[in-house]
Amino acid sequence: MHTRLSTWLVAASLLLPATGSLAVENITLNGFLTVGATKSNSTTASGNGNITDDVGFDEDSRVGIQISADINDRMSVTAQLLGRADRNQNFDAGFDWGFVSYALSEDLTVRGGKLKFPTFLVSEYIEVGYAYPWIRPPAEVYASNPITAITGLDLLLRTRLGPLDLLVQPYAGTSSGDEALVPQEVLPMLGLAPGTVKYAGFDAENMLGINLALTGDWLTLRGGWLRTGVSAPSLGVTSKDDVRFASIGASIDWHDAIVYTEAFRRDIDGQANAFFPNQKGWYATAGYRIARFLPHLTWAQLRDDNDSGDPGTGLEQDSLTLGLRVELGSGAALKLEAQRVEPQNGSRGLFMAAEDDINVFSLAVDVIF
Repeated sequence: MHTRLSTWLVAASLLLPATGSLAVENITLNGFLTVGATKSNSTTASGNGNITDDVGFDEDSRVGIQISADINDRMSVTAQLLGRADRNQNFDAGFDWGFVSYALSEDLTVRGGKLKFPTFLVSEYIEVGYAYPWIRPPAEVYASNPITAITGLDLLLRTRLGPLDLLVQPYAGTSSGDEALVPQEVLPMLGLAPGTVKYAGFDAENMLGINLALTGDWLTLRGGWLRTGVSAPSLGVTSKDDVRFASIGASIDWHDAIVYTEAFRRDIDGQANAFFPNQKGWYATAGYRIARFLPHLTWAQLRDDNDSGDPGTGLEQDSLTLGLRVELGSGAALKLEAQRVEPQNGSRGLFMAAEDDINVFSLAVDVIF
């Protein structure tokens, strides 16, 4: 069975009734589940401590329910309940996001509430593993922004440009209470020993951004830009240090071939740079369907983008990932991946300590219902 990119996106959005959804008094429920396991060949753990040389299930396992309802012909509400391992490896569940939509016209919609943050190609449905080929999107790009949702407003302006659909999505808002992984390099400043997994809260205020997307039958082009002010009082960052973030990406699903590629650049001023150093990175994925099998290969790089006077230490690594997605029937897929990660230029990469190279093996089952 061939699973086209458009099918994955419909399944991922979960905004339209799918097979197995339940509609009761104008309420529609849809769900997704991922059960995943990881193991590496090194005693050096990943930066969040979830990937080690022991078999672990905390990195990728999660379950979610999306609830949507029409209020009237123009207004609807949508929310997502997500359950996964928390920072202490205890299973935790809560509302990931929720918003109200109002259609100003056929082509213009305004949304308000807690919105999923549109940073990259799959950011708005990143928890729905069935919607993309990897077990987890490449960390060299997707780990660069710890903000997953913002409280605010956005506009969705849709129009046609020849054979393509254009989406223009300006947004404004704030992010409070999010947590970011504290870099190993600054743990001594906090009186903590190397190897500690520490998260710290931060606030992003006065956020303004825009997301642009061109979509056709087999092609999607996306670009985004945002600016905000970041503070983290628990880390001594009390001023609203300036942050600029830009990203571009493209995906192709043509006949049996798929391609994904994205790149980003993050610039942060002031003391916040010590905890969120300037970085840039990219990845490219290519795959080809053979019946119900989709083998794919991903090459990714993360690089330091700090100047000599910046206080932070940028991380650097390369990775090569060989993956296989196997369709298990409608709404279910099995995925296997083998990844080789090589920290560069004396950096520890996205692990707790520097290593020459680390091999990571992952397995997951994704379902939607």
